[in-house]
Amino acid sequence: MAASKKPAPDGRVAVRLMAIDPYLEQNIISPVEKRSPGRDFIEWGDGNAYPDYLLDLYNTVPTLRSIINGNVDFIAGNDVTMVPFHGYAPGIVNTRGDTIRDQVRDVALDFEIYGGFALQVIRDHAGNVAEIYYIDARFLRSNKENTVFYYSENWDRSRRDVVVYPAFMPDLDWATLSDEERDRHASSIVYVKNTHTQVYPAPLYAAAVKACEIERNIDDYHINALANGFNGSMIVSFNNGIPTDEQKEQVERAFNDKFAGSPNAGRILFSWNATPENKTTFDFPKVEDFGDKYKALSEHSRQQIFTAFRANSNLFGIAQSTGFSQEEYDQSFKLYNRTQVRPVQRLLGDVYDRILGGRGVLSITPFSLESEGEQIVQ
Repeated sequence: MAASKKPAPDGRVAVRLMAIDPYLEQNIISPVEKRSPGRDFIEWGDGNAYPDYLLDLYNTVPTLRSIINGNVDFIAGNDVTMVPFHGYAPGIVNTRGDTIRDQVRDVALDFEIYGGFALQVIRDHAGNVAEIYYIDARFLRSNKENTVFYYSENWDRSRRDVVVYPAFMPDLDWATLSDEERDRHASSIVYVKNTHTQVYPAPLYAAAVKACEIERNIDDYHINALANGFNGSMIVSFNNGIPTDEQKEQVERAFNDKFAGSPNAGRILFSWNATPENKTTFDFPKVEDFGDKYKALSEHSRQQIFTAFRANSNLFGIAQSTGFSQEEYDQSFKLYNRTQVRPVQRLLGDVYDRILGGRGVLSITPFSLESEGEQIVQ
């Protein structure tokens, strides 16, 4: 908090308080899209950092992570198979030995975190698809039309090692291309996003980012209160003179190291005084119990996140109420599977069909608590 002074008509100074660096402005990255100065690609968010911000939310917000991981399990199902191609063993998609099941889980995770994913397609000398690799969408930037892609793992640095790829073109007439064109299209990018109005995708929980911030900041508040609880709940006054600034810092540091924090609960505090008049005094400021308020706020933010995914918390092992029967679970999962899981599975099927030029290339066995289930052929 800072104070600004403005002279009043009568000469008095009016003091106004104003916030410095509001949290939302400083910590929530906006998904703005703008052309990078001197570059051909479009930046992804403020400071080109939006995907890193989304990944940080995934890593630090328990409810969000639970939903996303659950969705990945639902999307990948009990098994993933694909028709063999280019002489690989069934289920293998490149010379590195990556399996189609692992690749589907990788792209499903990106789709849930960022709202999109990317695959790198390698062609052989004849122009046939030879390999398919997962590409971390966080490292890709694109031109406005999504026809050229730029890959770098260091977008936050001034000097970047950028590799340029064209967009994958399934109907490319390899025989008519020049050697230079063949070299350029030998490695290309399939970029999938959940929106057609933006250069980059947007996650389902984009409208619940503030709720995610609330949840993780409540956790941060509690852990800091636990680690520094002694400081906020007690005022210690030393009544034997004013020491130097250096002495103050030494005393404060020693006092906090010895008595503050959760490991020191119940520790006895001793005070030695030359005379009763110079005894150390302890004041206990009245601190409002925010337990109920934080609990209500936490529940509200959690519900906001589930609402963004149109999900029932019981499907992810987070029970909000008792008495959730097996029948209710089955009905909830059936609806969620139809509206949130199956569309992504079909999308994945369409993508691999497009890459390999066939139909029904990818097959996903639906998720079930049992080991077997009806097979979905995409």
